[in-house]
Amino acid sequence: MSTTNRHIFRAQSIVSAKWIFIIAPLLGQCAFVCCLEAPTVHLPNQGAIVGMYMKMFRTQNIKAYLGIQYAKAPRFAPPEIKVNKWNMIYNATSYGPKCWQRQKDTRPTDKQTSTIQELLMTSTTGGTSFHDGYDEECLYLNIFIPDGSPGLTGYAVMVWFHGGDFSSGSPTDIDPFQMVFKQKVIVITVSYRLSIMGFLSSGDAEAPGNFGLMDQSAALLWIRKNIAHFGGDSKKITIIGIGAGAVSAGLHLTSGDWSRNSFHRVIMMSGNPLTEDTVRTFDAFSPHLDLIANVFGCNRKPTSMLMQCLKRVDAKRLMDNLPDVEFGPLIDKGFSNSSKGFIDDFPVALFRSGNYHKVPIMMGMTDMEDVLQILDDEEREGTEMTAEDFETFASKVAMNDIQKNNQSDLWCTDYPIVLDSINLMYKNEEEANQETVLNNFISFHTDRVYLAPLFLLANLVSTEEDVYVYYFNIRPKTEFYTLPSWISVPKYFDQIFIWGVPYMNNQMFINRWNATDKKIAEMVMTLWANFAKTSNPTASNVYIKWNSYNINNQSYLVINEDFNVRTVAENQKINFWNDYYPKLIDFAIECCASRNNAKTYLPSIGFNLPFITTIYILHKVFIV
Repeated sequence: MSTTNRHIFRAQSIVSAKWIFIIAPLLGQCAFVCCLEAPTVHLPNQGAIVGMYMKMFRTQNIKAYLGIQYAKAPRFAPPEIKVNKWNMIYNATSYGPKCWQRQKDTRPTDKQTSTIQELLMTSTTGGTSFHDGYDEECLYLNIFIPDGSPGLTGYAVMVWFHGGDFSSGSPTDIDPFQMVFKQKVIVITVSYRLSIMGFLSSGDAEAPGNFGLMDQSAALLWIRKNIAHFGGDSKKITIIGIGAGAVSAGLHLTSGDWSRNSFHRVIMMSGNPLTEDTVRTFDAFSPHLDLIANVFGCNRKPTSMLMQCLKRVDAKRLMDNLPDVEFGPLIDKGFSNSSKGFIDDFPVALFRSGNYHKVPIMMGMTDMEDVLQILDDEEREGTEMTAEDFETFASKVAMNDIQKNNQSDLWCTDYPIVLDSINLMYKNEEEANQETVLNNFISFHTDRVYLAPLFLLANLVSTEEDVYVYYFNIRPKTEFYTLPSWISVPKYFDQIFIWGVPYMNNQMFINRWNATDKKIAEMVMTLWANFAKTSNPTASNVYIKWNSYNINNQSYLVINEDFNVRTVAENQKINFWNDYYPKLIDFAIECCASRNNAKTYLPSIGFNLPFITTIYILHKVFIV
């Protein structure tokens, strides 16, 4: 039975009923949910659609239209935006199937993250049914709407793209009930193709790649055309995402015609497209294509035969036997002469050239983004990190950065210059204990991978539009996790506040949420919703100073109990990675080039550079 026919069949069975009574186990509780049929919506050229009311406690209601197909998903090809017209009423009371992903990619890596993700997932939709299976036809979206009048212009719209490193995740990763109910905004969660289904590329027109990003553009197009029928304002569409979802949001800024005029604001959380290795070239991906062809017994060339072979492989078999390959966005310019590429160049080049959509942006990060994943890796390996381990890792980073920036064919050995500067900045000392070293390493990783790209992007885009930068530095005070005292705020802990989890109907914590958690959640939800409504997070109902970021006022909001403002000048590590470190890389390369051109000059500087020389270099760089 086709997906459309399944919806029609379900609609026939319920459309005459006025109430649906369902007992649903959720997070260890049994919630009796009474779901009234939501108003029927008539969509031009598609048909009528019926949704449902979601209820929390006795007085909180929102409307929901779930599992709406926005496009078709041909394998290894861009989405087809034309969907079949519904001959009968479309039943939008259950989620669509998930997009294919490997099972091992769907499990959280650590217990604390797992707990957070369970709390973030749907807590109020006991009256809906989840689709437990996977399907290639998975391009569905879910619309959550306040119960009430949208006013003259309609509700502002927040379109959620989930995270998961482009290999896992689902629209049900969050429950937007409280954001919708309290802030009176529409939230739409979107599924898009993942892993090999969404990001395989043959480097030519056979399979250009970036299909998952194209899916997102198709969803934005559908939303822009239809959201007014649901009470939304098609001129107030905000893309919001975390991790890969945040990277996706940033890539829509540079996507040219793919997403032009389909959104008006962007919120990026815990990621952005300037993060290292987020976007690759096909040359970097090509060896993976050889591996995939070998695993499934396909001819590697011509690519037409390879794609025909992979299209014949059963989807489950394809995912179950897929080798460990990191799929994600690729520069696809020129791959096809029938369709425009989604990514023309590395994002940093596009932003520097001004070749992007100019819209207001809000973006930020948590204080220790990947700490739990790193700790989990350490525990699995059963080793402790020492100062020597830190230096080994830092040296690999330094050598890699020099190689990427070195235009000469000659290998340079001046990486100790850079390594010494890292050791100096992060106080990596031999006598430091394991906890101190690990803390320094977490700071090193977070600053390099998250902090520096965050402010680099802010510097590039703040000349054209308002940009608001935040730094999340508070975690829930309610005790449902156990973390060492030196760990501050890992990834996803901010989402507890952003989606109002302290106000959720979770039996596990219903009367236990700390008052401070509720206060912070109320404030944060208001900031996020204000931005979606007005482009200014402090427009109403909050008494916080948060100015937009610009080159003359490099300030950002620290989200904690005080909501205080800091400046880039107060954080040397931001300037180190975005300004001083690149100069050190250039200095190391120039030293090496000079020595290669005059081998009799300073023959031992490569490996025996005195530490005092590094300090001198740092001093020169810092004051230039």
